[in-house]
Amino acid sequence: MKGKLIQVVGTSSGAGKTTLVLSLCRYFSNTGLRVAPFKAVNMSLNSISLRDGSEISRAQWLQALAARTPPVKEMNPILLKPQGNGSQVIADGRSMGKMTIAGYYEWMNDHGRDLVLKSLNHMLENYDLVIAEGAGSPAEINIENRDLANVFIARQGSFPVLLVGDIDRGGVFASLYGTYSLMPDRNLVKFFIINRMRGDFKLLETGIEMLEKLTGVKTAGIIPYVNNINLPGEDSLDYPASRNSDAKVAVVKYPNMENYSDFDLLMMMGSVNFVDTGNVESIGNASLIVLPGSKIVGADLDYVIESGIDRAISSALAKGAKVLGICGGYQMLGKVIADPHEVQANRTMRGLGLLDVDTIYEKEKTTREVSYRISPALVPEVKMYSGYEIHYGRIGRNGERPLLVTDHGEEGSVTEDGRVMGTNVHGILENGEFLQYLIGGIDLEVRYEELLDANINRLTNIFIDNMDIREIEKLAEPVNRK
Repeated sequence: MKGKLIQVVGTSSGAGKTTLVLSLCRYFSNTGLRVAPFKAVNMSLNSISLRDGSEISRAQWLQALAARTPPVKEMNPILLKPQGNGSQVIADGRSMGKMTIAGYYEWMNDHGRDLVLKSLNHMLENYDLVIAEGAGSPAEINIENRDLANVFIARQGSFPVLLVGDIDRGGVFASLYGTYSLMPDRNLVKFFIINRMRGDFKLLETGIEMLEKLTGVKTAGIIPYVNNINLPGEDSLDYPASRNSDAKVAVVKYPNMENYSDFDLLMMMGSVNFVDTGNVESIGNASLIVLPGSKIVGADLDYVIESGIDRAISSALAKGAKVLGICGGYQMLGKVIADPHEVQANRTMRGLGLLDVDTIYEKEKTTREVSYRISPALVPEVKMYSGYEIHYGRIGRNGERPLLVTDHGEEGSVTEDGRVMGTNVHGILENGEFLQYLIGGIDLEVRYEELLDANINRLTNIFIDNMDIREIEKLAEPVNRK
């Protein structure tokens, strides 16, 4: 192991680890270092497929973007995607199928530890500096011997640790002190960071002094509460259930919805209304209705039918709205979903019948990056765009036209009138020309990547301006530049 590493852990999920790692990645990239993110174990339904077909969390993809380095599977060796009473386990970029908690822990004991260490060594060999993110809390004493995401990482090279607490939730000093006191190897904690502070920072001075006396650890930053930065969230908790009934786009928010990140650009534009059983009637106000990805398609299809959302969609369609299904939502729009290998269900399901397509679940998962263009019947532009596929279902078009032409062939479906569409390609709603066709009013000069980069810079400046960054820099010295 040649590179340096700084680890960021938090008093709880949502304390600010992900955004601090992102900001440090951008800051150290600005200094000329080859910096990269790392998260040994992540639990999220927001994932992305890389050029080599590997699947990692979208959070690590975003952090890699901040670091200005191509994302690789080693940045997130283990990804858990909750599914019913277990999780689909993505290891080294590939799906291992669904595991129970007991099965996962057994697999971790046999294989997980070695995989995490292999990936960590790869990162340290190939980058000047690795900014590692912990998971949840590092003080879960009931699973300390199974926790490969937190102090286990710092312990490998006695690497320095930053502990982040969220003051907006209240009790930040108790959270920091309690977490620190319960942490194994707490001598590796070099600084505390207090996140999301509203009001006068001076109000914290007495508490910070007392915390340092109790622990010997200084506080190296107080980050203000910020609510006007638009960046993708890590999981569903980061996507509030917006109920803007006047929004142009209605997204069906079924219980097992995944890949919330498909709507990041639309959320930046304030154009999304998430629809569930509590506001079904608002579908009638939308120009576009989207059925997103689903981790359990059968259960979510039942939800759509039993809640009356299917009837609301048909009514809106009859009045001129458009309908788009992405991944699992595409499957729901078809006629039949068959699962002979019991990948998701032990039954054949009847879809909504809005597209003349059938789905068959296969044992092997498709994960790949794709280049595509929209059907010229919908969008005259012949420019190529990029997206990615993550799915088990193989969809056969019976009579529909393809929606896309990709570097892997024709893909997706669209009805003759162009108002019902389906695709397996995630990221398609980041395509300005396609959005212009779907809802209109899009500034085609604004690019999603440019918006992301601008928001990364804004967030980084806020963090860096409110931290003792010189002390943080010392934790990375001396760096052997590669």
